[in-house]
Amino acid sequence: MPPNSIPENPASSVLKVRPFHILTKPIGAICNLNCSYCFYLEKKALYPRKSAHRDFRMSDTVLENYVRQYIAQQNASEIHFAWQGGEPTLMGLDFFQRVVALQRQYKGGKTIHNALQTNGILLTDKWCAFLREQEFLVGLSIDGPADLHDCYRKDKAERPTHARVMEAWTRLKAHDVEVNTLTVVHRRNAARALEVWNIMGTILTNLAPASRTQHRPTVPDYSPGRQIR
Repeated sequence: MPPNSIPENPASSVLKVRPFHILTKPIGAICNLNCSYCFYLEKKALYPRKSAHRDFRMSDTVLENYVRQYIAQQNASEIHFAWQGGEPTLMGLDFFQRVVALQRQYKGGKTIHNALQTNGILLTDKWCAFLREQEFLVGLSIDGPADLHDCYRKDKAERPTHARVMEAWTRLKAHDVEVNTLTVVHRRNAARALEVWNIMGTILTNLAPASRTQHRPTVPDYSPGRQIR
C-alpha cells in the first residue's frame, strides 16, 4: 500500500479489539430543550459556520461507515450502540430506520443492541411502536417531581417540560418499550434525594410494565432529618 494512503475498508486492515462502547451524537449539541445546567448546548459555538439543524446532522455516508466499522472492529458476538445528543430524536424516525437497516446489513451474525437517551418530548405512538419492535432500550431524562424537574429542564420558550415527559412515559407504557430513567442530581433535588427516589419508583411501577423497567437503588439510606450537602 502506498505511504499515507487510506484503505478502502479501514476496519479490515487492523486487528479487531475487545468490545468497547461509544456514545453516538448524530446531531451534535442540537437540542429542543434549554436546560440551564446543560454543559453541552454551548458546544454548538465551536462550529460558527454552522447555524441550521441540518448543518449538524450526521450524513448517510458517515452513518454507514460508522455502523460498518463499529461492528467490524469489535471481537464480540454482541454489539451495543448508544444514541445520545443533544436530542437524537431530532434526527427523525427515518434516520433510525436507516440505522437498523444498516445494522442488519453489516452485523454478520452478531447480535445488535440499541439504546436511545431522550428527553421524550418528540416521542409519538409511531416512535414508540418502532422502539418496541426494534427492541431499543430507552433512557428518559426526568429529574423527579414537577417542581424539581421544571426548575432547570425548560424548552426553548422557557416553558416547563415535566407534563410532556410524563406523557412520553404513558406512550412508552402503552407500547411496552424497555425503559430506564436518567436523573441529574442538582442543588434543588439533592436535598430531597429519598423523596425523588421514592417518586421515581412509583412512576416506574405505575407507568410501565414491571418486567421491562429498570429501577435500581443508587441513593444512600440517609437518616431522618439529615441534610445532604
